[in-house]
Amino acid sequence: MFLRQGGAQGATVHVDRPQCLGFTAVGMPEMGNADLRVLNSEGVELGHDLRDDAHPFVRVCVTAPTTLFVMTSAVVGTGEIVLLAMADPPALAPPLGDVLRDRPRGVSNGVRTPRGALGRDPSVRPPAQAIETALALLRARGYRREGDIVNGNMPRGRSEQHPWELRAGHCYTAVAFGGERVEDIDVVVRAPSGEIIAQDVGLDARPEVTFCASDGGPHMIELRLFSGSGEWSLALAEAPTPDRLLAPGALPDRLRAAAVAIDASARAEGWEISMPPVLGSAWIGSEHRVPVILHGGECYRYAAVTAASPGAVDLWLTRADGALISAYSGARSPAEIWACPTRATRAYLHARTPSGRGEFALWGYGQEAHR
Repeated sequence: MFLRQGGAQGATVHVDRPQCLGFTAVGMPEMGNADLRVLNSEGVELGHDLRDDAHPFVRVCVTAPTTLFVMTSAVVGTGEIVLLAMADPPALAPPLGDVLRDRPRGVSNGVRTPRGALGRDPSVRPPAQAIETALALLRARGYRREGDIVNGNMPRGRSEQHPWELRAGHCYTAVAFGGERVEDIDVVVRAPSGEIIAQDVGLDARPEVTFCASDGGPHMIELRLFSGSGEWSLALAEAPTPDRLLAPGALPDRLRAAAVAIDASARAEGWEISMPPVLGSAWIGSEHRVPVILHGGECYRYAAVTAASPGAVDLWLTRADGALISAYSGARSPAEIWACPTRATRAYLHARTPSGRGEFALWGYGQEAHR
């Protein structure tokens, strides 16, 4: 299907026997964020994936023949989306490469349109334009731009440092975009002491890092261009004041930065913290289980962040009898899941680090279910 930003399209799926089904939508590179919802024939939502990515996954199980309605919506970006249905899917989202038997184009910035005498690559917006869009999305979540946008042009292998005067205890997001000839650019944030406190060294041309400033004073944001050459833009935005349960001192800064980013998004959407942060130590494959009570007519949103290296975290919610309610299995922290029960339910919230070890934080939000 082809969707414009803000648009949605549904597909009807007839199920002829009791079974579990998995639905995943894969957006092409120009699709930045797509959401997926599955409803029954009466319009009751059975599951959704509203994470900020272009490859949502929803797993539902039916106990009798029925008709399902699968709604895909384009939150950020315009372009093609492929919707896949899987019989007897795993509880957690499978790697898309296994599902598609190929490297999914919508998952990461791969090599862009081949170079040649074709003019400007239409799939890559100019950095100054792309960063204005990114700042607009941050402003919608309560962020405030800090200082000016920095623009430049660099050859391969060059790096530049740009100073920002930051306040202790405040959290920030630094975002950069490379132009059409830039394939890999990294962002590194240094404290006044010169210590690296955050970095994005992924193989892409649009790095983003969220961090908290433990000390006030001049911080350096370094750009390193590893592959390609050309124009780039860099900007910094200050996160809104978080809920008091995520205030300075409540969490270590290495965990609080990611938590504050989630909190900004949640509070902008009307969520309030219902379960204070649980802190602990994460070990390879270790599972942490927290009992929770879900009330009918309420919606719940749970989040987990980890400082484990590598920073992967799985998060899932089960009923007391072990039946899966909602799950997230991602390649990186943070993780978020949602649930809107129709009646009171005793449940368990599970968190697991599939690899690495380090600290973790787990907390939850609630709000009245929308009718």
